[in-house]
Amino acid sequence: MTIQRVTRRQFVTTAAAACAAPFVVRASALGADVRPAPSQRITVGMIGMGRQTKYANLRQFLGMPDVQVVAVCDVDAWRLADAKQQVEEGYAKNQPSGTYKGCETYRDFRELLARQDIDAVMIATPDHWHVPMALAAMEAGKDVSLEKPITRSIGEGRKLCDAAKRLNRVFRVDSELRSYPHIVQAAELVRNGRIGKVHTVTCRPADSCCWGGSHRRMAASGDATFILASAATAS
Repeated sequence: MTIQRVTRRQFVTTAAAACAAPFVVRASALGADVRPAPSQRITVGMIGMGRQTKYANLRQFLGMPDVQVVAVCDVDAWRLADAKQQVEEGYAKNQPSGTYKGCETYRDFRELLARQDIDAVMIATPDHWHVPMALAAMEAGKDVSLEKPITRSIGEGRKLCDAAKRLNRVFRVDSELRSYPHIVQAAELVRNGRIGKVHTVTCRPADSCCWGGSHRRMAASGDATFILASAATAS
C-alpha cells in the first residue's frame, strides 16, 4: 500500500476549501419550505362538517400554505370522523413520511373555542347557529369566517358588527359571489344604466342556477350580459 504524504500547506488549503463550501440545510428545517413556518401559519378550527365544508371550504383551507387546520367539530359522528380523515390525508401528501396526525375532533363547539392555540374558526352550521357561534367565537378571541346566510335578521347583523368592532376581531362574510369578476361587471352595467332601466328581476333557486351548469357557463363566459339575460329591461 502506498501512503501519500500531505504537506502542512496542502492540508490547510484543503481544509479551508471545505469550510468555504456551502453547508446545505433543507429549507423545511428552517420553516421555509413550501409552507411558512408553523409559527407563521393561521391555525383554524372548522365548525360544521357538512356538504358545504367537505366539498368547498375545507378543500380551500387545506390548499392554503399559510393556514393549518387543527380541529374539526360536528355533532354527527360520521361527518366528524370523515372530516378528520380528510384533513390528515390532505396534509400527509406534503409530509416526507406520507403520514400526518394532528387534527383534533370535537362534538361541542365550546370545547374547540376554549383552545388558546386556535386563531380563527370557519362556521358552516345550520342557519340558526350562525350568530350564536360567531359571537361566542369572537368573545373567545377568535377571528371568524361565517357561511351565508350570515344572520336571520337585521338585529342579529347589528350584534355581529358591534361585537367585531368592540373585540377588534376580523370577521369575514362568506358571500363570495359578490366578489366574482363577472358579477361585479354585471352590477356596474346595471348601476350605470348600460342595459336600460331595469323594471323586473327574476330570481331562480340555487339548485337550478347558482350551482348548476348555467352558473358555470356564466362564470366561464365572462359575459355580463349573459348573467342579466333573465332581467327584463326597457329601452
